[in-house]
Amino acid sequence: MANFNTHLMGAMAVSGLTATALTMTGMFPHQAVIGYFVLGVIGGLLPDIDSPNSIPVRIAFAALAVVAGFLLIFAFGRRYSLVELLVLWLGCFLLLRYGVFVLLDRLTVHRGLVHSIPAGIGFGLTTTFIAYHAFNASVLHAWLCGAFVTLGFIVHLLLDEFYSVDLFGKKLLKSSFGTALNLGSLNQPIGTAMLYLAVIGLFLLCPSPRPFVELILDGGTYRGVTQRLLPGETWFSDWSRHLSPPGPPSR
Repeated sequence: MANFNTHLMGAMAVSGLTATALTMTGMFPHQAVIGYFVLGVIGGLLPDIDSPNSIPVRIAFAALAVVAGFLLIFAFGRRYSLVELLVLWLGCFLLLRYGVFVLLDRLTVHRGLVHSIPAGIGFGLTTTFIAYHAFNASVLHAWLCGAFVTLGFIVHLLLDEFYSVDLFGKKLLKSSFGTALNLGSLNQPIGTAMLYLAVIGLFLLCPSPRPFVELILDGGTYRGVTQRLLPGETWFSDWSRHLSPPGPPSR
């Protein structure tokens, strides 16, 4: 199983690459792209929330609670007074850090249903739902937020499966192989069924994904990226113009 640093760096690398591609399309403001990147990194840490005894997970969950509190303030900053906003921030922090965290500790086991593909989809749909209904994000922006969370989540699962392959040991596959990238658990049929029902319910509560699907399927979305995959005749042309020595003075 990959460790915390590996999951963090993997989520940062994939989310950063995807966010860079979005930036190259010129269709999204830089602030939004940075937000997508952060959500992708958070998604890459979410599968391990069923390991509350891990110090990195505790730190990550506390940081998530702080960030969520500030996002709540940003959403209602023009509506309430400073004292009311502080109460909202504190309430959000306490709810996530000492409410949801403790609840997950009691209801989940490591490498259980939280550590599965439908759970990753569910976290992404939850993000989409919150972004659209609580923060009044556009449909496309809300779905991109959810997509980055699911992307980071899947990267986490893939890294765990990759580390379950022992290329230099006597056994090619470790006993943990297949326990990360799974669709549920036959040992927990009721929990798996409830998880799938939750995913279906969340999808129905989210706005129509049509703008997001059209963006993904539109070839024009990738045209600007594919045209700039490699540099032209001169690398870093802007820098080259600034660094090149001036020509001879005209007479």
